[in-house]
Amino acid sequence: MLGPSEIARRPPWALLLVGSLACCTTNTTVTAAPPAATDGGGDPTGDAGGDESDTAPPACPVSGQASIPGTIDSPDVTETSGIVVSAVNEGVYWIHNDSGDVARAFAIGSDGKVLTTLSFDKTVPLDIEDVAIEDVAPGQSYLYFGDIGDNDAVRTSIKILRVEEPTLTSATTLTVTSEAMTVNYPNGPHNAETLLFDPLTKDLLIATKAEGGLSEIHRIGPFAAGTRVTTEKIAEVDVLLATGGEISRDGHFIAIRNYSNSAFVWPRGDQESIADALARPPCKLKVAAEAQGEAFAFLLENNGYVTISEGASPALHVTTFR
Repeated sequence: MLGPSEIARRPPWALLLVGSLACCTTNTTVTAAPPAATDGGGDPTGDAGGDESDTAPPACPVSGQASIPGTIDSPDVTETSGIVVSAVNEGVYWIHNDSGDVARAFAIGSDGKVLTTLSFDKTVPLDIEDVAIEDVAPGQSYLYFGDIGDNDAVRTSIKILRVEEPTLTSATTLTVTSEAMTVNYPNGPHNAETLLFDPLTKDLLIATKAEGGLSEIHRIGPFAAGTRVTTEKIAEVDVLLATGGEISRDGHFIAIRNYSNSAFVWPRGDQESIADALARPPCKLKVAAEAQGEAFAFLLENNGYVTISEGASPALHVTTFR
């Protein structure tokens, strides 16, 4: 979300980017952080290494034509900031608002109709900016909500919330108890709107929202309720004003989007670390024009993606790969 102080600090060229979504972003390059020590075997939990026996990354996907299967016409949904595709409830997306809302998420159908409002018991977030999903087993998933927004870069810590995804019934409201872990950055506060879950390592990661320069990629590690951890900065990517993203369910594609009509995607080999994958130039996917696009998720079968904007009655944009 764009906060007043964030807008005030933004240079004119950045305001032009936000206000003119039809324009294209500049070419994107990536600078990896110094590698951590590894055994050189290509372990995806490390930050370096890899050898010729590692499976090569897949080819860049190619965007097809976007469709609009529905719009979200609910007075409760006005600041959509994150989206994931459910594996427990067929044909369902989970979305949420960002700052200013209570701790809740919405299950919507593929037509955009709100099916259920999911409230988190005893949770008072400051600014939930993204959601990620972990498929634990058939019929079981965790939803991770990143309370990571910090427009003024003043928060001494941020939080990751976890709830088990419920199986939907005819009930229009559900309440669940969330677990939380507290997170600190090693180099001071950051504003961020992108939370990623790596299905290969079970790590959670954050991409900071850089107003200029490079967006930092911070690894949190696997979720551990009730703990306080300090992130590890593992890479930097040249994506201005990152607003959302996801790692595909098979772990082979890392996507980060911004306010432009593009999402930036890094293919990743089976045994490749996130940092190594991000050290290559990304592919670009077309994103439908959105007033303030922040949410991005891969489809369940990794055959496309869905995006959505903030604002009243936002459209679901679903794009399949060619």
